[in-house]
Amino acid sequence: MNRFPWPVLGRTRYWRTVRIGGRAFLLAGAGIVGVVIGGVVAPGTAKVLSETADLPLSAWYAVLTLLQTLICLHGLVFRAAGMPFRQTWPLTVPSTLIAAGVTIAFHDVQSPAGSIFMVGLLLLVLVRSEWVWAVIAGIGLFTIGLLWWWSMPEASRPDDYAVVQGIVVGIVGAVGVRATSWLAIRTVELAAANAEIARLTLHQERTRISRDLHDRLGHNLVSIMLRTELAERLAAGDRRQAERESRAAHRLARQTLQEMRSIAHGTLVADLDAELAAAIDLLESRGAVCQIRIGEQPEGAVAEVLAWVLREAVTNILRHSQPVNCTLELVRTGDQFEFMIGNDGLLSSESAAPGHGLGGIAERVERIGGTYGAESAGDRFVLRVTLPANGPAPDNGTAHE
Repeated sequence: MNRFPWPVLGRTRYWRTVRIGGRAFLLAGAGIVGVVIGGVVAPGTAKVLSETADLPLSAWYAVLTLLQTLICLHGLVFRAAGMPFRQTWPLTVPSTLIAAGVTIAFHDVQSPAGSIFMVGLLLLVLVRSEWVWAVIAGIGLFTIGLLWWWSMPEASRPDDYAVVQGIVVGIVGAVGVRATSWLAIRTVELAAANAEIARLTLHQERTRISRDLHDRLGHNLVSIMLRTELAERLAAGDRRQAERESRAAHRLARQTLQEMRSIAHGTLVADLDAELAAAIDLLESRGAVCQIRIGEQPEGAVAEVLAWVLREAVTNILRHSQPVNCTLELVRTGDQFEFMIGNDGLLSSESAAPGHGLGGIAERVERIGGTYGAESAGDRFVLRVTLPANGPAPDNGTAHE
């Protein structure tokens, strides 16, 4: 047996929604309560008291109407918390039952328009679609039809002035309730959006730092490892060259420390000329013969991205191959730059599989509208990148790279 689908919202989320709404919720609540008291409770209670002189009966009328007001305020919190009408519609059930009970109980002394109007206010809060105005108009026509079909005693029948006043209060109150409710709901949605933006910004910053650490420190650590290994091999035969390699490894270690600080502060910028010189020097120190063809070089964001691509490509070569011949080309063709770096001595086909390094290259290239491709044949691996000549200005994320 299925339970009745009553809307449920955790207590913590409920009060957090109210707290986030802040002044907008106070304004919306004051607007709803003001419309109800001024347009329904006060005139209705006065009418019942004047006709019956029964104070407890008048109090019951006021209590039932205010109970509908609490249902409206409760529905406002649910809507602001993001619950759609398909989850909050059960709130209309008690509101409708109260309206029907008041209509029947006070038929002899009071018009049912006020209590039926309360159901319309609840729908104004719960329904997002603008079709709600058609629903409200339908409720108004239903009320008029009810007054015409269900004859009321002459004493309780509203006069023309009361009908016009009720219509004006209904229209003004409906617009006011809709506007203030919209303000409260949008305030909560804006706060939730700001929280999501903050979370995504934090995630983006963490991704930037991890990617930069992988690209920059991975390259530097491989370079330090190779230079220290070379210095160890040369120590017995060529002591002077071994000392030069040791000093180079020491300088690179100090540079790595500075780059770590720059990465943490988001001020690290890759230099294409420096990366080209470092790549050639590192590959030749590994014993590879480099064939180089460098034409016009890009500037700005394109040059910075290409510097990162070159650094990561060289790191992959040193990690996954023992190159004998390397080819490096950078030429401009029309409105784009074409970059190619290839090497032989690939250790295994698994080394050419996409990983963090190649994935980082693809992400950087695609961010500025370029294309990326990698292919392997036998023991040879080739990386090709095409970048637009007039690349976009780096955004916050790219500028930090």
